[in-house]
Amino acid sequence: MARSRANKSGATAVEVGNYDDIADRCPDHPMGDPHRTAFRPLHNGSIRVEGRPERLTAHAGVLLLRELDERLGATSALESALDDLRTPTRVEHPLGLLLRTAIYGMAIDSAHAAAAADLADDAVFRIATSDRRGLSMLEEDAATPSQSTLSRLGSLLSTDGNLSVLRGALFDWAVRSVRATGPERLDEVTLDIDSYPIRVHGHQAGSAYNGHYRSRCYHPLGVMLGETGHWLDLRLRPGNEHTADGAEELIAPLIDRARAELSDAVRVRGDAGFISPEFLDLLDGKQVSYALRIPKNSELEKHEEIHARRPPGRPPAYLRTWCHDIEYRALRWPEARRVVLVVEEVPGDLFLKTYFIVTSFTEDELCARDVLDFYRARGTMEGHIGEMKSVLAGRLSSTNRRKRRYARREIKKHVKPVDPERVNAAVLCVQALGYNLLNTFRSLAGTSAFIDEPAELHLRRARALLVVPGRIVRSAGRATLVIRDVALAAWQSVVERLRQLRPPCAVA
Repeated sequence: MARSRANKSGATAVEVGNYDDIADRCPDHPMGDPHRTAFRPLHNGSIRVEGRPERLTAHAGVLLLRELDERLGATSALESALDDLRTPTRVEHPLGLLLRTAIYGMAIDSAHAAAAADLADDAVFRIATSDRRGLSMLEEDAATPSQSTLSRLGSLLSTDGNLSVLRGALFDWAVRSVRATGPERLDEVTLDIDSYPIRVHGHQAGSAYNGHYRSRCYHPLGVMLGETGHWLDLRLRPGNEHTADGAEELIAPLIDRARAELSDAVRVRGDAGFISPEFLDLLDGKQVSYALRIPKNSELEKHEEIHARRPPGRPPAYLRTWCHDIEYRALRWPEARRVVLVVEEVPGDLFLKTYFIVTSFTEDELCARDVLDFYRARGTMEGHIGEMKSVLAGRLSSTNRRKRRYARREIKKHVKPVDPERVNAAVLCVQALGYNLLNTFRSLAGTSAFIDEPAELHLRRARALLVVPGRIVRSAGRATLVIRDVALAAWQSVVERLRQLRPPCAVA
């Protein structure tokens, strides 16, 4: 049952006893705005829920992302390098707007990145992604990219040239971030190489069953900048490819580019999956320092019998580690290499834990313990990959519809089906670009107040600064974004750091 009553202004509001009932429109609201009263909660009659045609946002912080993007010159450089194969007379949305919509959407909320309609209703998101100045994007009839338009963006980016540009943009964005926040060149840089699974549901094109992960998946291979956590390159591969397949072709140009643009001293880290004569010979030939874990074999186990021994006395209640230098030459190695045997005594374990690290560092450069510490730091990359998978990455689900569906529409007879595997590769690069942008933002946002977690792993906490509700108040030709004062205090430190960034620089 619902009953009406008159308020002080003479307007008629409706008290609703059933939440399914909707009240009538009240055009004579005291503030002059039409609104709709939904209901009054039964537990508190002083509360009224209304709906008004105001310009609200759930992601006010996307303006900070656009400001960071503009100061880095990242998306504008990417747009100029891509080939837009669309017919100019039929283009409604510029390529830059589509790129920002996809990248920003992935950065602020990967769940909404695939729902263009949700983002199109966000007033601030419209402004942040638009190429135009002024407030025209706030109008009700302002054109925003639809879901089908964003889906076609994946097809546009999946060409050979554009896919190569996307992968190169990962390195480009990392260099721009380093140069904007620090010196032009670093004393040394570390390239972390690793692979990880992306599990799929069904038989996606290019996916395959992986016995190690016991699931059907993709198995991308990527390289990160160890000092900052930015992706330098990321390549989508079938799920049944070995960890090291294509590693030489992936990392060789990155080493050359890192030397040319970042630092003269380049180092490489990786796990046991990348131990192959070809990979080691490549690193030695380029005179790169490295530390890679090496699988055990019968020859290496002989050294365990000598060094893997507990000292006399009761073991302590903390982890103890011993490192021993040995010389080892595999059958396919041209010469012996330095190998560090690591022996760990874990409290409560009956047996000692041992593993081996092959390295090109000399004892004068790094002692055995320092080699171990350098190798252990690659765990940060695994943490960043976990962040991207849990916080940022969406589904790779591009697929072709059956041809019989196209046959019913003569207008689409000339349309060639896209390669879904290549589209997924492009979408993965877009996800990595969103990660790089958000990773730069979190470095500007400062450390977390939680002392029990590493600050560099707080991607979710950095995103919390972006997911801020707000309201746009228009006055003449200007608009003001209103947010909570608590959020503004957190924003001020970020804005101050944004102002200190160096202007965009050309990246080779």
